[in-house]
Amino acid sequence: MQGMALAIQHTTLPVVVQSDSSEALSVLSSKSLMKSAYGQLILEIKELMSNREFVPQKIHRSQNNVADRLANYSRSERATAVWLHSVPPCIEDLWPLDCNTVNLQ
Repeated sequence: MQGMALAIQHTTLPVVVQSDSSEALSVLSSKSLMKSAYGQLILEIKELMSNREFVPQKIHRSQNNVADRLANYSRSERATAVWLHSVPPCIEDLWPLDCNTVNLQ
């Protein structure tokens, strides 16, 4: 959710959310209420998305290595961080291989 808020603050472009989870993208795209343990979080994310064009994009798990490494970094370091205009050391080797083309037409 923090990443979504930062994206909205730093650009006026549509927010592209790439995920290897069809279920997660479906929940975010749905108008229905989510009655799960994550329901409140989903509502907060949907509220952030309501003010900006939202482009859900399903990608294959093999295209999601950067997100996986960053999630593991956050868990192991017990920290969150933002790197504006730079690449964190933990993904320097992955990010050029994991870039996914986005077509907003």
